[in-house]
Amino acid sequence: MERFLAHQCDESERETAERWLLDKRVRRKHARHLTSAWSPVPEEVRREIWMRLLPPMTGIQRGTWPLMPAGVIAGWKIAVAALAVGGLTLTLWKLHTRRPTTDGVTPMRIWTTLPAQRASFRLPDGTKVILSVASTLRHPAVFTAASRGVELEGEAYFDVRPDARRPFVVRSRNVVVEDLGTQFGMRAYPDELSPSVVVRAGRVTLRSASASPQAAGQIVMPGQLGRLDAEDNPVVSQADTSMDFAWTHGWLVFDGIPLRTALPQLQRWFDLDFLLADSMLGEMPVTAVLRDQPTAEMLELLAKSLGMEQSRRGRKVTFHRARKESL
Repeated sequence: MERFLAHQCDESERETAERWLLDKRVRRKHARHLTSAWSPVPEEVRREIWMRLLPPMTGIQRGTWPLMPAGVIAGWKIAVAALAVGGLTLTLWKLHTRRPTTDGVTPMRIWTTLPAQRASFRLPDGTKVILSVASTLRHPAVFTAASRGVELEGEAYFDVRPDARRPFVVRSRNVVVEDLGTQFGMRAYPDELSPSVVVRAGRVTLRSASASPQAAGQIVMPGQLGRLDAEDNPVVSQADTSMDFAWTHGWLVFDGIPLRTALPQLQRWFDLDFLLADSMLGEMPVTAVLRDQPTAEMLELLAKSLGMEQSRRGRKVTFHRARKESL
């Protein structure tokens, strides 16, 4: 299997590995959790990786990546690669040596999910993170004594470990969110106008990245959504937390938003290319609750709920106007 993951096996071995991966539904379902274990990682690290290989193939929760204990992964960074196997894309963890710095600069760790994937892990301070599809989170390998800062592109949910001495700060594009210990979600995909934060418990402060660090910022309370307006001023509105946090449980929820606005999230969630045969269809409102993989039945139900038809060819799913039934 190591040779297969490293593209070093012969044709016979490759066919054997592919047959094993595709033999059972549970293996197909959890194949994206496969963890690479190439040399030159130390033997104890490689052994730990393979010890974590079987659990995700036999029942680990969807979207949760197996993680090694903090003591094992210390001094390493994680990157993500993809490998196509018999039409199935496998997500691999590849470990690269991170040598200690000599200039006092704290090394960074980067967590990345591909489309159709989520990840759950803990930061060095114990804060729990659920990273949504097609997202990246950067953070120091060790937080300093004065602050806990992370950088987000995409979407994440944070259950912050309280620490009155060290604020927890999330930066994304032109937004800075700060709190001491709470539960909140932040959304900051590049194709969206402005990052937003929704608070489940506790409270956070929201300010523009261009504002002074001493600026008070706008307080966002539980059940509220905060974002910056066109002039970079913080604004707060009521949020539907049941809908805003549904993705953390594997649900994708739309409530009357234009189809054109929903398409990027559909693409990220299902790792498919969604197209419109007619640009005018983009104005149709979408109200739907979706889960699991994009089966033909699910795609058909989604199209019918819009009064449309759909066709799929490989990765491309195209929505069409419904044909009129002949009398």
